[in-house]
Amino acid sequence: MVSRRWTQRLLPLLLVSSPIVAQQTAAGDFAACEPLPALAGQPGASDDAAEQAFCDIDYQGGSVALCPKTWSTSPAALVYDLEGTRWQGRAEAFEREVCPRGGSARDEAARELGFFKNSLNGRETSGTFAPASLLYYHFSRLLQTRVQVPVAVRQSFSVAEYRQRVVARGVDYSSGGRAKMLHAGWLEMDRALAAPAQYSHRRELFDDTGTRLLGALLLADGKRYGAEVNGTRASGWGEGQNRDFQRSAPFLALRTDAPLAEAIAQGIAEARADPAMARALPADISAAQVAWWMRDITEVVLLDYILGQQDRVGNVDYLWRWVWQEEGELRTARSEPAGPAQKLRITVLNDNDAGARASYANYARSTGMLDGWHHIDAGLYRRLQDLGADFRQGGPVAQAVRQNYRLSEREAQRIIDRGMAAADALRKRCRDGALRFDLGLADVLNPGAARAQPVDCGAAPDSRPIAREDSP
Repeated sequence: MVSRRWTQRLLPLLLVSSPIVAQQTAAGDFAACEPLPALAGQPGASDDAAEQAFCDIDYQGGSVALCPKTWSTSPAALVYDLEGTRWQGRAEAFEREVCPRGGSARDEAARELGFFKNSLNGRETSGTFAPASLLYYHFSRLLQTRVQVPVAVRQSFSVAEYRQRVVARGVDYSSGGRAKMLHAGWLEMDRALAAPAQYSHRRELFDDTGTRLLGALLLADGKRYGAEVNGTRASGWGEGQNRDFQRSAPFLALRTDAPLAEAIAQGIAEARADPAMARALPADISAAQVAWWMRDITEVVLLDYILGQQDRVGNVDYLWRWVWQEEGELRTARSEPAGPAQKLRITVLNDNDAGARASYANYARSTGMLDGWHHIDAGLYRRLQDLGADFRQGGPVAQAVRQNYRLSEREAQRIIDRGMAAADALRKRCRDGALRFDLGLADVLNPGAARAQPVDCGAAPDSRPIAREDSP
């Protein structure tokens, strides 16, 4: 079973062997799990236990069920634990009798163990790219984000058995309903798995033998934000809603050149000029909540800019948590603690699989989300500069991007170029005196007492040109 508490760790710039042993895939194995090579973390908590829990799932023991997703727009499989239920030892019956119920199938299971998503990019399907989920997981740890990103491992299944056990049912259960794009996705999956060697995007779906379906296994948690963070989306899909996203109170505050508390007040007032935003933003919204969101937005935008996200707006989630500072460290709890604490919504990025692929639009870049910032956390700034330096020098992180995620050379190079560009852009704002380093933990929890830190902006990098990225 997988813990829903995702721990944070830093991935430094030295590649080491993973302490987790990946399942060995022998002929006839239905499932195999592969945590990607780990980058050693700083002392403290790690995600190794969560990765290992994914790899310990027994798909053939009779008490783990795989249900095809029958809602939304893209094919996936839900992994359910049946231990202690009337379906224990009867996974085949559960898959036959309960999976057709869709999302309510989880009510009959003991718990959800994971969510398997493979790449799929057909002409009539929605776009998903499984390596993006793995990249977001690792880069969020590298940048030490407070935004939560779920642990993810590479998971593979036997093509023939997955087609029979999951895909055939997905085709059946999605037919005849309103989910036409989802049904088209399951049909595309069936065609691909029927003839892997002939499939046009086989590098994305299959291993080199064409006998195993590749994807990412993760576990999501959280509820969807409304317009207060996701924006009104009034301008429609694409660049329009991504510009709407930048009209939220925290985004407007981020671009306000004033002390933190004043920037927050101005951001709230400006956002509420839009009636839809005024309805979405609670009347009693605290300055600490908006400051927390400001920090979250800097992290979300940096991840999306570097990793080339096409579908962020409308896919930002949250969890309620009690938050406080103890000996300079962040502490969170589901229940109210004995000491002073604030109840805040903390941001979760569950849906990250529309990133990194060369054909996807990068709306964080094309709509200028990185422009005009006046506030950032000093630690986040320094870690971004370290990443940019590694990328510029072709260091271990750059090598991992090229080697570990089954990316094309173009896809890997774009990530590296965008990482350098993001670091350069914020360094320039720092050198121009435009950045206030006032989104540290103490500042966010008490914006009225925020004090900007002095930060060394860093030397200008060598003049190695960054390749221009054309729109897909």
